[in-house]
Amino acid sequence: MSYLIWFRSHNRYDDCKISELKSLLEIFCDKRKELWLNEKENNYKGEVFLKVNITEEELWKNVLSRSILIKGVVDLWGEGNSYDDLLKNLTTKKHLFENNLRNKKWCFYFNSFGKVVNQIDKKKKMDYFKIFFDEFRDIDLINPDVHIALFEEYDKKNSKILKKVYFGKCIVLRKYQNSIFNTYEKTTEKPKISWWKNYALNKRPILGPTTTDNELAFIMCNIAKIKNGHIVLDPFVGSGGLLVSCSIFNAICIGNDIDIRLLKGYRLSYLNPHIEHQNDKKNIFQNFLHYNLNMPDILVSDNSKPIWNFFHKPWVDAIVTDPPYGNRATIRTSVKNSSNAKNKGDIINNNEFNENSAIINNNENELERKNTLNKKTINYRCAAAIKDLLNIASHTLVDNGMLVFLLPVQLKTIKEEIEILNHSDFYLISYDLQTLTSFSGRLIVSMQRKNRTFSS
Repeated sequence: MSYLIWFRSHNRYDDCKISELKSLLEIFCDKRKELWLNEKENNYKGEVFLKVNITEEELWKNVLSRSILIKGVVDLWGEGNSYDDLLKNLTTKKHLFENNLRNKKWCFYFNSFGKVVNQIDKKKKMDYFKIFFDEFRDIDLINPDVHIALFEEYDKKNSKILKKVYFGKCIVLRKYQNSIFNTYEKTTEKPKISWWKNYALNKRPILGPTTTDNELAFIMCNIAKIKNGHIVLDPFVGSGGLLVSCSIFNAICIGNDIDIRLLKGYRLSYLNPHIEHQNDKKNIFQNFLHYNLNMPDILVSDNSKPIWNFFHKPWVDAIVTDPPYGNRATIRTSVKNSSNAKNKGDIINNNEFNENSAIINNNENELERKNTLNKKTINYRCAAAIKDLLNIASHTLVDNGMLVFLLPVQLKTIKEEIEILNHSDFYLISYDLQTLTSFSGRLIVSMQRKNRTFSS
């Protein structure tokens, strides 16, 4: 017997569904399990339905409680290229109806992918299986004990061609699944709304100019396998959108950014005009307070000159980040502003007639302070920023820790640009493409820190 995974057909993040699924299985499953009935995983990237050989109900309920791209899981009783084929298949499995429907309330759950089916046609399709349900007449459309799934898949180019019909018992459905997060249960007004929509950008009190999309942020957290108590670092924290998602999974969050305006909310961030505000503060912490989340630790620093002590034991479980790129947000590094800096010799010459050595020492300290303040930031290449990111991750991530980030690419040169991801300390797990324009896109990259015992 197999289970059928029913995915969302997502316009933007469809390529991420396999990466998310595998990561969630690793989160909730202690032992490594063989997932695929067909080892050619790339064949599934455009598919809505996927058959798997893992048949543990509790595992799939946990997976769906966090997944953004899965709509449901079905215990597959039968399938066919036509209704006649499916009917023949089911006639040999009447015991499944007896075992699952006897003394239970049930109803059909119908879905058609690739074609709109009206209510009259839906009823006709359901009546096709009437022979199996004559003995089980306890039907309840509102609170059934069992949902019987009837899924159709039509050809993407021609909706008149039926590719596959699936039939089985619903193990878990997004439509009826409650979230595992207490915050969701407190804030949700509509019972059937997806839990992550409560954290949508338009529902947050503080809005930043380049905050990561809400759904993408949760997908990245799932791919990074973030769990309760994990230490998560965002080296390009910006307005803190990714750390909000990490905190919802009860992670301990740390972030740094070179632009203090983003952290403080100066000029760049603004108050959401559609909700009431207790104050007019616009700093990075307001969204965390709004959702009653653990507060992150935030630092102002330059990733090209890491502030982390690399001689310490690795301490970060996952790095999840969205490096800035494009016109609205550029990657910057700090350099010394030589035009304003005074040299040490000038200060000593001004005091050459002063015999008090303490004054000279004070001037030297003042010089160091001014050299620290006399800095300016300049743009630097995305490739250099990624190398700095890999360097930080290599030293701070624990063994098998995850690095998940977004990498902008040109579609014509995508193979060449992926070469920047080669690093001796990391396994390249996945790079899923989100197409933005006809010539550009970005990769959702996931890398895993090699065990230091075996890394070269």
